[in-house]
Amino acid sequence: MPTFIGKRIFKLLWAAILSVLLGCSDSNQITNDENKMHTFDLAEFFDGTTKGTGFIQDRSGAIIRTFNLEVIGQFSNSKGSLKETFFWNDGETEHRTWSLEKTSETEWIGTAHDVVGKATGIISEDKLRWSYTLTLNVSDRKINFKFDDQMWISETGVLVNHAKFSKFGIHLGDVVVSFSK
Repeated sequence: MPTFIGKRIFKLLWAAILSVLLGCSDSNQITNDENKMHTFDLAEFFDGTTKGTGFIQDRSGAIIRTFNLEVIGQFSNSKGSLKETFFWNDGETEHRTWSLEKTSETEWIGTAHDVVGKATGIISEDKLRWSYTLTLNVSDRKINFKFDDQMWISETGVLVNHAKFSKFGIHLGDVVVSFSK
């Protein structure tokens, strides 16, 4: 007959297995919502100066950091750049420059100094889905996190970005940003 400690270990083991299996689902599909707005054009939206505001929350939903953001975009033909400046609530300022290339009518690739390999983006109607690995400094260590961004453009021209980030398939938190011109 199992002991109390044996039952506890068994439950924890099942919870870990279930978390891994749920983390392995095919989440690269853009979900089809019935609430359609207008078609998203990445170059059109981000060309020029765009302002944003957002927050990071941990997986329990607690907001752990907030920021304002300025993006300066320049596009020509099928290529462009986005110069992002983050102004964090703790006084830190962070910069990232994306080099972007449109590879088809609905697909983009992007690189940045802290992106491992290439980010891939797929546009479907009012949504853009980015998938990439980002190297972040955490307690003076560089750690790679997998990001899954979904951006939606509203009828009013506001762009909402919801990014889920994970490590080893385990969801760690979310970044939510609202962009406007």
